[in-house]
Amino acid sequence: MKITKYMGAFAVIAMLAACSTDDEQSANTAANEVKIAATVGGNSIFTRSNPLGTKAEQESFNENDAISVTTEGKTVVYTKNKDGQWANANDYLVWTGNAQTFEACYPGNSTNSISEGHIEADQSDITKIAQSDYMTCTENVTKIPDTRQLTLNFERQTARVIVKVNKFGNEFEGLNPTLSAVEVYSKLKVPAEDGDTYSAIKAYQTTDENGSKVFYALVSPGAANSKQNFLKLTVTYNDGEGNPTQTKELYVTGIPALEKAMSYAYDVKIGKDKATIGSVSVADWGNGDPIKGGDASTAVTVASVKESVAKQLENGNDVELTLPSNASLDLFDAIKNALKDKGVPESSVNITLKGVMRIPQKAFGNLPEGVAPWFNVVRLPDATIIEDEAFQGSTLTAIYAPKVEEINFRAFYLCNQLEIVDMRKASRIKYSAFEGCSFLERVRFGALSSAGLLYIEYGIGGIFESCQTQFIDLTLSSRQSMMQLRSTEEATYEWVPAGESYWGTEDYERKEFLGYTFHKIICADD
Repeated sequence: MKITKYMGAFAVIAMLAACSTDDEQSANTAANEVKIAATVGGNSIFTRSNPLGTKAEQESFNENDAISVTTEGKTVVYTKNKDGQWANANDYLVWTGNAQTFEACYPGNSTNSISEGHIEADQSDITKIAQSDYMTCTENVTKIPDTRQLTLNFERQTARVIVKVNKFGNEFEGLNPTLSAVEVYSKLKVPAEDGDTYSAIKAYQTTDENGSKVFYALVSPGAANSKQNFLKLTVTYNDGEGNPTQTKELYVTGIPALEKAMSYAYDVKIGKDKATIGSVSVADWGNGDPIKGGDASTAVTVASVKESVAKQLENGNDVELTLPSNASLDLFDAIKNALKDKGVPESSVNITLKGVMRIPQKAFGNLPEGVAPWFNVVRLPDATIIEDEAFQGSTLTAIYAPKVEEINFRAFYLCNQLEIVDMRKASRIKYSAFEGCSFLERVRFGALSSAGLLYIEYGIGGIFESCQTQFIDLTLSSRQSMMQLRSTEEATYEWVPAGESYWGTEDYERKEFLGYTFHKIICADD
């Protein structure tokens, strides 16, 4: 390896060179060479140049992959050689002995930097799609490692879109249809800006284990755009008897909100004159079970949610939606507005929201206006957290949320028609969560680890404040501990486990829990 001598820029080194040999100087500099290792980064995202590969393939870089690394104003492009080492034949970075910040990006080329990446409009082969797999990392090092090795933990900055055919319409019967090409519309800069234009990305084509065509593209994450084309689908077909092949181009409008490091799989339904998205699945590129998404006519947007609610209400008062796991507040506003526009009677709508894992603050509550009076039964099969005031003032009568673990401040405040609460895994409940729910009859939680109380002196602000607990049948986990009060950093209080089992205690015999007396307290296995 040829070693560059740093003259001029490093005055101290230049002075030392006057009283040392060139060989000595080179040896000292080489001893502080930064050795590079690139590994899997945060959020369980696989670093790599194999964005379509197996798990093992996605966890490793390929020979000849290049990364750009910068520290203290100097940038060096390192390439992975046949021995698996990152090297540059002519240059390298050095440890200075100071606290150093290292910034790196992949692919290491002239178009990418730590602050801005670019993706290719043509991703039709493996090499081209890999060049769009933009990743970055920042490492702050306060002390030189004994090994002189810098470990770079890359994180993916693009989103992956997967498209395959779910079904061809009956009008294609006997015509041997096939999805021959897919283009995905995206901005070509990461992160994209409002004024950047959309371009059609030619997707990479492969086949799945069943021999069905699957198309992949890496796109710039961003907000939803309901007016912009999202997919261009080229369908070819014939009559199976040697007649000329026909071609049709169909479009799916409405770009959904896409997050970096997430993979979105779309199953499309194709008719002669229309293509729609039949289902969506969302998953971390790295690991974890897919989160099932929409059975919707388009990607999940404000417009598609309102349309779906309106159509379902034409056939009754049962509404079922599949939302993104991290659905934004505007999607919940879309549900409220659709119900308001439809003029449904109070406490009449049974709603099921699949996929969404967090019900955001004031999602369905906005006192004193009381904008959520329409619900009767609410089902949240996938939700794990219900945020502050999410349902406050709603006239719902029952809620079933089997995976919810956390219920926050005033989540169900003044839900004065609420009778049934089934949240069998709930363990953390903030103060006043069910305040004013005066008609509660049946409540099921898991093993509580925290239950809030606002003012200990007056017993005010407990989770069942202003509730008639003497009429409530409370079901708890067989793992439930006795609870004791402690102060919190917010100058409030909370009930926390005291150690011993609650079951068989005097409190249990008296039907007392968290300072309340109940009609029944029932033990149940998780």
